[in-house]
Amino acid sequence: MTKHLVRGGLVSAWLIAAGVIMWGPRGTRAQAAALRAAPDTVHDSLLVSDSVYRGWKWFHAYCFRCHGQDAIGGVNPAAPDLRWALSPSGANFPRDSFVYTALNGRLAKGMPAWKVLLDTSAVQELYLYVKARSDGWLKEGRPHRLSDPQNKTQ
Repeated sequence: MTKHLVRGGLVSAWLIAAGVIMWGPRGTRAQAAALRAAPDTVHDSLLVSDSVYRGWKWFHAYCFRCHGQDAIGGVNPAAPDLRWALSPSGANFPRDSFVYTALNGRLAKGMPAWKVLLDTSAVQELYLYVKARSDGWLKEGRPHRLSDPQNKTQ
């Protein structure tokens, strides 16, 4: 007897839910389109291209010890906040100056020359990462790419 009551209750609940869905209030087509488009419009502030991601890896292998996590400075007083160094409202270093400084260093200020360990393409990727942080579209934290394994399962 109990089995039939449970089964009957489930069937009744299903029929009521179907009726509410079918005859419930309807929104406009624009509302429905907005709901369908909503997940696609969410901006992931840590999703980056492969070259920016490689720049982040280079930065965290060689630069963060002095220039700070996420290029915010503050670790070594002589090492500037690189977001400010590339910002139009800050020092506004052009890409050429950034690359030259990274490769040849500033020995008087304690910055080593990285040309022994990094080539020009690696420094260009470093620039892209720091510029993304400077421009503000790349937020603090570990960036990721669409090609990362955890993003393929989503």
